[in-house]
Amino acid sequence: MSAPRLRAASAGFTLMETLVMLVLVSMAATMMFQMLNSYRIAQQRIAAQAGQMDRSSLFEVWLVDGVRGLRADPAKPFVGSRSSFEGVTLNPLYGSGGAPSAIKWQLRATADGGEIAYAEDGKDRWSMPLRDFDGARFVYFDRDGQQHDQWPPAQGLQESLPAGVGFVRGTGVGERVRLASVSGPLIVHDDPFELEPE
Repeated sequence: MSAPRLRAASAGFTLMETLVMLVLVSMAATMMFQMLNSYRIAQQRIAAQAGQMDRSSLFEVWLVDGVRGLRADPAKPFVGSRSSFEGVTLNPLYGSGGAPSAIKWQLRATADGGEIAYAEDGKDRWSMPLRDFDGARFVYFDRDGQQHDQWPPAQGLQESLPAGVGFVRGTGVGERVRLASVSGPLIVHDDPFELEPE
């Protein structure tokens, strides 16, 4: 009677097991790189949208501040249309606060659609693309709350400044209005006790 043979235990993987493991590891690595690429693309899109939202919010704050600081100045009267307005403000974006500066906000057509631009003291300083440029326009409100497409209105209102300036985007149901009111006097103020220049 012969003794049963004992099989030697295998110390490693067979060739087939090694190939299966390599295929599984490569599939897992491919899926991981696809997920990382999707994450990177999503992060870039979110960052771009957040940057656009921040820029849009900043633009609205700048517009409101500039309009609040408008002052009546006979040397440079306020003039407004649907596509632009210009005048003198005490709240310039680039100049010293409290110092009167000539400003101009303007809607301009571009190759990509349109943009809103800001100029101060005759120099273009800032611009931002507008997605809904077709419905964008400025409107002006008098002291009684009547809306006008230009300033001074055709009726010949005697006030040098509108009581408020609105920036309208979109049309119909999706129309959005950002309204800013003028804080100072709407007419040129003459000080009767001011010394006359010689």
